[in-house]
Amino acid sequence: MHNIHKVLVIQTAFPNEVAGIYEPEKRFPFKWFFLQGKTLEALCDIEIPEDLDAVAVAVGPGRFTSTRVGVGFALGLGMSRELPLIPLNVFDLIDSEGAEGWYLIMSRKDEYYGSYRANFREVKREIFSDIPKTDVARVLDQDHPLTFADLEQFLQKRGLPDGTSWETLKVEYMKEVAEEYKLWK
Repeated sequence: MHNIHKVLVIQTAFPNEVAGIYEPEKRFPFKWFFLQGKTLEALCDIEIPEDLDAVAVAVGPGRFTSTRVGVGFALGLGMSRELPLIPLNVFDLIDSEGAEGWYLIMSRKDEYYGSYRANFREVKREIFSDIPKTDVARVLDQDHPLTFADLEQFLQKRGLPDGTSWETLKVEYMKEVAEEYKLWK
């Protein structure tokens, strides 16, 4: 991604909410903040550099309310500073190797929201009452959360997609909400 030297990355869609400054050109490109307590208050406490080039935010799937908080914060910051906004799909964040199989996220009612993926691409989505017996590549739950390392690996191996407008971010977020709603219905 050209002309992007400093990005605020926000992940509030899954427990262990984090935000961080990503500077790909530095030797140690990440500075992370664990968002303890109320997510919005914690986001407001982060010292955000004036020379920020973009905001990347997880748009789901994940916990609805906290995802909305992260997306809303990114929209507000991005619009007020006229920064590109970059939507990040949680399944993309955990699929850093491109391994074929089910990527599962524990969801409400102890069910799993699954994305079958091959070569970094989603093939289909399903809801499972239990973890499938075969073809499981990765499971996110309380014991296996999304980590700093997952975000770092995604950013370093796959890079950031091109920056987009706030309209595109809203569309990507609403696509995730609609997809989840359709499967849960």
